[in-house]
Amino acid sequence: MQRKQNIMWIVIAVIAALFFADEILGFVGAVIGIVFSIGFTGLLVLALAAGAFALAVFVGCSVGLALTIAVIALALSLFGWLLPYLLVGFLVYLVVRKKPNTV
Repeated sequence: MQRKQNIMWIVIAVIAALFFADEILGFVGAVIGIVFSIGFTGLLVLALAAGAFALAVFVGCSVGLALTIAVIALALSLFGWLLPYLLVGFLVYLVVRKKPNTV
């Protein structure tokens, strides 16, 4: 009896995959695209911070100052990466906020 149920579930899964193949592949592609875009952007941000650290050390700064410069470069690059989202959020806030009544 157990084997018959397993075969039934496999047949149902194959039929569902045939009917919903476009949606399944689209979802998988979207997830992979998000992972790659965040991964490449994250590597670029880390490379910018490492470059700022190396440049500060080559110029002759102390390690503490070089780390501070690298952290500032990291914060500024992350702010630049999130800036479109922050702008859209600010615009949504302006649209949906409760406007004060004038006297």
